[in-house]
Amino acid sequence: MQQGVHRERRRYFRIPLKVPLCLKTEALGSVMDVISTDLSPYGIQIESDSPFSPHETVTLRPGEEGLKTDYVAKGQIRWVKQEKGKFRSGIAFKNIVDWPFSISDIVKGLETEISHSIDFQYLLDSLDDGVLIFDSKLDIVFSNINQPFCLPRDPEKLKGKHFSDVCSLFKSSEGESSFKELLDKTLADRKEVRVSAFPCDLPWLNDPDGHRYYNIWLLPLLRPDGTRGLILRSRDVTALRRLKDREKAREETFWQQYRYFNFGQLFDGLLENITNPLSAIMGRLDLMAQKMSRIETPLDKAQLKVWTSDIESIQTLTGQITEFCRVMAHRRKKDTIGIAVPFSLNSLIEDELRTLDLYSFFKKINKHVSLSPDLPPLQGYYSDWANAFLALCQVLMRQMSTLDNMEMSIRTFQENGDLALRISHNGKAMKLPLDRYPDLNVLRLLKKKYGVNVYVSGDSGHQTVTVKMAISKIQEPQGDFIS
Repeated sequence: MQQGVHRERRRYFRIPLKVPLCLKTEALGSVMDVISTDLSPYGIQIESDSPFSPHETVTLRPGEEGLKTDYVAKGQIRWVKQEKGKFRSGIAFKNIVDWPFSISDIVKGLETEISHSIDFQYLLDSLDDGVLIFDSKLDIVFSNINQPFCLPRDPEKLKGKHFSDVCSLFKSSEGESSFKELLDKTLADRKEVRVSAFPCDLPWLNDPDGHRYYNIWLLPLLRPDGTRGLILRSRDVTALRRLKDREKAREETFWQQYRYFNFGQLFDGLLENITNPLSAIMGRLDLMAQKMSRIETPLDKAQLKVWTSDIESIQTLTGQITEFCRVMAHRRKKDTIGIAVPFSLNSLIEDELRTLDLYSFFKKINKHVSLSPDLPPLQGYYSDWANAFLALCQVLMRQMSTLDNMEMSIRTFQENGDLALRISHNGKAMKLPLDRYPDLNVLRLLKKKYGVNVYVSGDSGHQTVTVKMAISKIQEPQGDFIS
């Protein structure tokens, strides 16, 4: 049955590797589980229970159950031979293939001892990730030239050295555990351990910015008779971490500026509520001063009535300014900067409605408010939630600006484990998604920072916006991480 080995395949580097694969024939569509025996980017040799027809076109994919991947490799059977009840086949790939096997899969699949495998060293040195392979006593049995933690960097000179003698991580800590304890735990529990964005001071890298950051995987190498050793795989994520730090700083600055922008945008229109009354008071006082300068005879009742009217007008205007300042002071007191505290959603809504009622336009809206009692308190930054509610109401006001009869319904409730705020209006329907509105970018903040979901239903004349958050997730703002 042997048809001859594909010449081109033999010209390239191959590694002896046993991994399960799923093979599908193109002609009949039959599917069979097979095992690789050696592998290269240009072809593969497999072992199967049944033979395949030479020159048949086949498709290979990873054979592990539940493995989700779009990866497939297409090739052609070039030769088939029978050995000890099994069938070996050589397959030449249609295109060069970059196999997506993990380092631990490759190590487990090697037929030869890795400490004597030239092929394996060639493979390790071709990887961008750093690799250190230890035996069960944490002596280094293999490494590659890209590992950053041990000196010297030469794989041959590191062989046989104990981790504690050459590795800068030995005395480093992750949380409350030393790195040595993490290694011991991996060996004892025989489970993979991952550490994200681990900060390291590596003076030989001459990094002017200080720490470098690495994602680190600790992979136990298992055998039926016990733990054989482990792999320490590292990936330099310094650039990503610093980018995320800069993005986080920019975002914090943006939201801080947005907080004042939203607040300022609201009160920019309300300045007239101060400026106009103050101008009116000054005008009234000037008029009264002129009248007083012209008084020559005692005032009669008609003149007293005019003076009383002027004073009452000044009193009314002063009351408007006083109410405006009172509401502003109350709003500022609630808007504590940089402190996450528990607060009532219902109280927030009542406070912000008082602020919005300073707008004469908002006063004209028929508002139906129904706040469910005994809601759990929110935990977070008051200004985040207050500005979100404020921004949403301001946008809805504009949607109703052409109506004579404006209706708005505001309701809070609990439903299926969620704390919910629902706002309905009878204006023009907003386009979706809502966070595309520049004025509603704050909704994106709530989604990212607190895990809320926003739902919109209905159309022009009756549209409803519902903001929901799982009660189980009501907590302080979510932290950033690098995975």
